Amino acid sequence: PTCIPEFEVRQVVIEFNQLGGDCTAAGDSNGDGTVNVMDVVGTVAFILGNGSLTDAGQCNADSNADGTLNVLDVVLTVNVILGNSRSADATNIEINKFANEVTFDANGYVGGIQMTLVHSDDFSIELTKDALVADYNTDGNTTTLIVVAPVAELFTAEGNFTIDEVIAATTDGYVNVEINTPSEYSISAAYPNPFNPTTNLTLDLNVDANVNIKVFNLMGQLVEVLVDEQMSAGSYPVVWNANSVPSGMYFVKTEAGSITNVQKIMLL
Repeated sequence: PTCIPEFEVRQVVIEFNQLGGDCTAAGDSNGDGTVNVMDVVGTVAFILGNGSLTDAGQCNADSNADGTLNVLDVVLTVNVILGNSRSADATNIEINKFANEVTFDANGYVGGIQMTLVHSDDFSIELTKDALVADYNTDGNTTTLIVVAPVAELFTAEGNFTIDEVIAATTDGYVNVEINTPSEYSISAAYPNPFNPTTNLTLDLNVDANVNIKVFNLMGQLVEVLVDEQMSAGSYPVVWNANSVPSGMYFVKTEAGSITNVQKIMLL
């Protein structure tokens, strides 16, 4: 028999939805017809997952029209509000991570910093109040924060944490970011020494390490454990309050990974 080919024709209809219309109101994320700090707050909250925006609001908030909302869009919105009457924009930013504080140094104006932290369960954070807007969101062991127009300090924190990602921006775009950590391990000499009743040490870690700092008396008996935990790279202050022990000579033994340090201190 003769084979007769059979053709099937289907009609496919695709519907496109344009979000936010023409997005003519750049920065006006709340759609009230005015660009002000409320739009900045709303955009920051949306980026962090702490708030919502309408489709038109998301479109307006995307100030650079790259299809992504992040700290750069926030910075551009701030520039619409404040204008350019300020110092020159930064071209380089250094993030300084200490035991319970993160600050930054820059060679000019920084419009905003967005940072992602990975941390322990007992982590808590307090953002700087010296900024135009500062907000954060914690999801499990990850915290994302945005600080707009910061000055020097970004936040203080309790608990172990590492900086996973940093995005910094000015009105010129993204800025190169370097994270400062100690170049090598060190434990400072106790100061003051002799002391009464507290003495201080500074521990610098260039890598994550299990740290153990203990105080012993002349008999070799353990007097107090100052640190016993896994710590991330950074600088950490250590304080011993000896008001509950008698005067005399003591030894502070520090173990960080495979490195051990012992120093003698005198309580008067």
